[in-house]
Amino acid sequence: MNKYKMCMIPAYPLENVQLLKDRVILPYVCYRAFGESLRLVTKSTGDYPYLSYLEGAELIPLPEDQSHMEEAVRYVSAHSEEIDLLFLFGARGEYMELAAAYRAARPDGLIYMKLDANIDWANAFPLYDNDFSAMLQSCDVISCEARHLQALLYKKWQRPVEYIPNGVYYPLYPEAETARYEEKENIILTVGRLGTAQKNTLLLLYAYALSFAELKEPWELVMIGSVTPEFQADYDDFCKRFPPLAPHIRLTGNIADKQALYQYYKRAKIFALTSRLEGGSPNVFSEAAIFGCTVITTGVDAADDMTDFGRVGRIVPDTEDFEGFSRALVSLCNNPDYLAHNFHDMRAYMREFFDYERLAERLHVLLELQSLKRRPS
Repeated sequence: MNKYKMCMIPAYPLENVQLLKDRVILPYVCYRAFGESLRLVTKSTGDYPYLSYLEGAELIPLPEDQSHMEEAVRYVSAHSEEIDLLFLFGARGEYMELAAAYRAARPDGLIYMKLDANIDWANAFPLYDNDFSAMLQSCDVISCEARHLQALLYKKWQRPVEYIPNGVYYPLYPEAETARYEEKENIILTVGRLGTAQKNTLLLLYAYALSFAELKEPWELVMIGSVTPEFQADYDDFCKRFPPLAPHIRLTGNIADKQALYQYYKRAKIFALTSRLEGGSPNVFSEAAIFGCTVITTGVDAADDMTDFGRVGRIVPDTEDFEGFSRALVSLCNNPDYLAHNFHDMRAYMREFFDYERLAERLHVLLELQSLKRRPS
């Protein structure tokens, strides 16, 4: 099979934290599996210490003269012969000129678009726009991160849309292999941008408060991530109103040290996701799941995929259902036998369906089939 010279170009400049998220990790795993080279082409946003995790990948800084995408188009036009496979992240209008430029220069080249879509975005894609539709048609493989979105987009677009979930690259997580349920503690964990409208953090805070009196054993709530000023004010007010709960809740702030973050995943029994929207499952879900955390989530698009339809986790469909989320927390915290058994079930489920190395193998086959169609007759 072919070895590809690969290039990933984001719609907006990459930040360091994004190097270990799906937009970069999936191209990187593909590079390790069937690539000759991988270039990450972006305007610089600062230092990139996480690049040390991506051995062999090359970060190409774009000039500052024009906008990010104008410089990206210029780069692709000048280096098209060095790009056999172009990775795009999101069905964004910013990519229309880039895709057209690459297709004109490399009619035999391949474009893979990872949609990062949720139901709202899927319904808002401007299919009536000829340039937008042409961009989609220029892509050889398009994938989304939730099965029910796959079915919706297939009907809407009348073209194949593959299901490739946001997975996990196990070589980045050797610590997960040493996780033991016996070493876990009664900790409910969440990780994210605390207080943003998308992450809906107040739902978890008040659901925990509602559940507190019904828990048979003490449970701690640990919330990791940057904190908006609004949520900090809400949290401070919460602690004043409910002083008995305050000692059991901890805001750690952002933890950039991955090894320190993994220790929290090792210790926690439950991982809570309260998002209103996600483009597939967030990376923190995969990280928590491979450490054997049982996941409780709102009804984001990938909720069924993340929990195997509720088998290895719990789904509270309504993102404003404080009482429902509280009841689900109580049912999990008061069921230690399920949590202990599910530690193994969740890890096995992740290995079978979310291993990026397996997903990359499937993507390779799909790309090879499209490559045959693009070869000159």
